[in-house]
Amino acid sequence: MKQIWAVGGGKGGVGKSFFTSNLGVFLAEKGYRVVLADMDLGGANLHTWLGVNNPERGISEFVAHQVERIDQLLLNTTIPRLKLISGARDGVEIANLKHTQKLRFIRALKKLQADYVLLDLGAGTAYNTIDFFLLADTQLLVVVPEPTSIENAYRFIKNSFYRQLRHQSDTAGMRDLVNDMLRVDNPYGIRTPKELIAHLRQRGGEFARFIDFQVESFCPQMVLNQVRNQNDIRIGAAMENACQKYFGLKLRFLGHIEHDEVVWQSVLQRRPVLLDHPQSAAASRLMIVGNKLLGKSANQELRSESMVLP
Repeated sequence: MKQIWAVGGGKGGVGKSFFTSNLGVFLAEKGYRVVLADMDLGGANLHTWLGVNNPERGISEFVAHQVERIDQLLLNTTIPRLKLISGARDGVEIANLKHTQKLRFIRALKKLQADYVLLDLGAGTAYNTIDFFLLADTQLLVVVPEPTSIENAYRFIKNSFYRQLRHQSDTAGMRDLVNDMLRVDNPYGIRTPKELIAHLRQRGGEFARFIDFQVESFCPQMVLNQVRNQNDIRIGAAMENACQKYFGLKLRFLGHIEHDEVVWQSVLQRRPVLLDHPQSAAASRLMIVGNKLLGKSANQELRSESMVLP
């Protein structure tokens, strides 16, 4: 079963491209066919992390129908089984993608001859970024132990959950109610996701079933990057607890990656850490996180298969 993993974080400079590129290398070295798609619209640089020269075409051409088949955009890398789709050269031209265009792109990715497709999302909480985050099978957040990054991560989680409710309420036939509840000046006095969840549960019936399903299906996973000490590591569990306590939402802390001097050296060499410094602390932690993700992915596949078998 093909899996699409999205890597976001809400803030620039936290290491999303570093994490995505190395996670792609990790999967490829495990024998999987992997495609990395650079979704940092207007600021694409994933090719640099992989030592690929500036591509002549990428997602822009697919969106503009200059290229009809997305596999025509696949670029080889020096790593066996790892391919790249370059990002848009000009973010302005695709800054306001329609939801149908995003679905077309995701459907095209699902047709690729690959086991895993990794989306390296841009910074911020623009609709494009959040929608691609939600359309993925697995949602990953990269956070650094700094107040601005932590605050932006909470904002990203909240906005993503609200965006999911807007999309799903159309299908459930309760669009007007959900839109009213998400207004800043809503008549219900709702200020947080937890209050919204409680309100819909109190209504009972289809409202309670709807919100219970949304809460259950929403579970982003987080990686702490550039960790320097034990206090930094504790931030992971603290954010898990805070999300549950103040938002009523699940957040799974996958693990941390140490601050390591070899990372900037690998940037200069334009080669992933897992290849240039496989014995480093950063590489070791990357592999631990990767194995956790593979374990969860394998369990998801088993559950999906059990649902279709007689």
